[in-house]
Order: sequence, then C-alpha cells, then structure tokens
Amino acid sequence: MAYADVILPTSVPLRRASLLMAMERFVRNAFRLRGRASRSEYWWWILVNVVVLGIAQIGVPVLVTGETPEPTIALGPFGSLFYAHFEIFHWAEGAVPSNPVASFALLFAGLWMLATVIPGVTVAVRRLHDSNVSGWWALLAFVPAGGIVVLLLAMRRPRADGARFD
Repeated sequence: MAYADVILPTSVPLRRASLLMAMERFVRNAFRLRGRASRSEYWWWILVNVVVLGIAQIGVPVLVTGETPEPTIALGPFGSLFYAHFEIFHWAEGAVPSNPVASFALLFAGLWMLATVIPGVTVAVRRLHDSNVSGWWALLAFVPAGGIVVLLLAMRRPRADGARFD
C-alpha cells in the first residue's frame, strides 16, 4: 500500500505535506484546536499568508499606481493580523490609491486577514501540540517578546508524546 493510499485522521499530523495538502488540512481543520499539525503544515500556511499579503498589499498597488498605502507586512505566530511582530516587507509610505484595482487588492488583503485569524490561531495551537507543548503556550504571543517564543516552539521537532493531544 502506497503512502498516498493511507488516509490519516485529521488529528494526526501529516509529515512532509506538500503545499496543496497542507492548505487543504489548514482549511479542513480551521476551527479545530484538538489534534496536531506538522511543521510542514504550519510553515506552508505561514508562507502562503506572506505571499498572498505581499501580492495584495504591495505587489498590486505598486504595479497599478506606483505607490503603496500599506508600508509593511508583518508576521506573527498566528499569521499577519493577530499579534504580528516581525516586519517582512517595508515600503516607503504613499497615498491611498484612487485606482479601483489597487483599492480592491487592499480590501482583499483586509478580508484575508480577518478570514484567517481563527484558522491561524488553531494551526499554531495544533503545531504546539505536535511538539508536545500545551496549546495554552500560544497565549505568550500577547506579551511583547512572546511571539518570538511561540515561533521558536513552532520550530521544534515533533515529539511522540504529543499524541496525547489527538
């Protein structure tokens, strides 16, 4: 039986997940705190989030108007909207675009951030579970340097004892 033929429960982390598999599980488990998420599931989500926001907040407005009203894209343990502390991109601040395409791109970025807040938190909690740490450690993101600690915990290797969270 091939690995692709095995169907894993959604509470079990999917090791070496491809981008599509990781995003499918991100969406399917959007509101699930119980279970675990592999490193690949978590970091694919972070990469997709940064790329989508980079295109919507910087790429489209710069290509269409030559200016960007949103100068930074930030990264945090839950994505971009909720306690994001690390600047990924920084651009000289410009005026609010009057072009409808650029305005739509910024509206899309705002809606994307709102739509992915809860799934971003849940995937971070499941990632902490996979490294055998309680999801309550995600609350460290509310203190100034806690976001760094949560991201470091998300980098930890999986632990077999994390199965207690399944």
